[in-house]
Amino acid sequence: MIGGIVHGISLSHGKRGLILKQMRTVAGAALLVAVISGCGTQAADESGQGVVKVDGGDTAGKASLDALPAAPTKGLARGLTLPLHAYTISAADGYVWHAAVRDQWRLCMARYGFADFGPPSATPESVTAQVDTAMGRRYGISDLEQAKKYGYHLPRETPEAPYWEPAPGAETAVFTGKGPELTEGTYQGKALPEDGCRGDARRMFPMPQSPEANEIEARVFKESRTDANVGTAVAEWASCMKKRGFERKDPLEDLDTLGISVSSPSAGDEEIQHAVADVECKQETRLIPLWHEGEKQHQQRAIAREKTKLDKEKSAKDAALNKARKSYEEAAG
Repeated sequence: MIGGIVHGISLSHGKRGLILKQMRTVAGAALLVAVISGCGTQAADESGQGVVKVDGGDTAGKASLDALPAAPTKGLARGLTLPLHAYTISAADGYVWHAAVRDQWRLCMARYGFADFGPPSATPESVTAQVDTAMGRRYGISDLEQAKKYGYHLPRETPEAPYWEPAPGAETAVFTGKGPELTEGTYQGKALPEDGCRGDARRMFPMPQSPEANEIEARVFKESRTDANVGTAVAEWASCMKKRGFERKDPLEDLDTLGISVSSPSAGDEEIQHAVADVECKQETRLIPLWHEGEKQHQQRAIAREKTKLDKEKSAKDAALNKARKSYEEAAG
């Protein structure tokens, strides 16, 4: 996802950074390309025009937009969504936007003779993995099968995105619009777009953003933890965990303090037993549906209070995404 918040492995700053790093890997190659190449910082006020169709593009790998999941596909959080998801950037949104940007890069580069310009693409499976990681761990680990196999570690079922960056020399120069291979903004006598093909894609497909919705989502999540029903469910979960031999106070407490390191290569037997008990106690106490319902109600009230600002931001976000969706659908054929 471009936006959103992640919970469920640890609340420490360092560990949250690790989880976000792992999620960027799960998100797939197109997101990694944006980070490596400096293309993930596009200005929200840049405007573009037109729609891209790339001849000979990777149409076989483009999934139907209706097939991309909006909610976890397994575990106790299966099918769960929240009202603010309509205002934030989903994993599917990010996937489609990155696909449109990548196609535009390739189309632009081909005009300058780089027909084999090859940034790797994200896969539809990366969307499922992202959703299962984010919403699936929002209230702590929730998938029993994953707990049995990986403990608290993130599953490694989605292949890591390959490292990629433009080839040095002329390819990088045309892509970025900077380099000794260029002469007064031209390459081999042909004028380049401002900031090269990367800038061309920025203007064509400005990055969708939802900072207001993201801020409200983070704040409301904290509020939901003070909900009476949530507090009762957490206490019952902690009691269940104690009966199974694990002293726990909170499903989202820092795992490092419990002697569990998700940065280790794999989970040991004790971590797996701990994680299995965690999920089974959540199921026994109905912690996840109760917490989800509490957060949903908090979000609905927040949306009602901030509707004018949220609707304005959503309108700009949807305009950017609609352009990317149209490009994606035309490229998919």
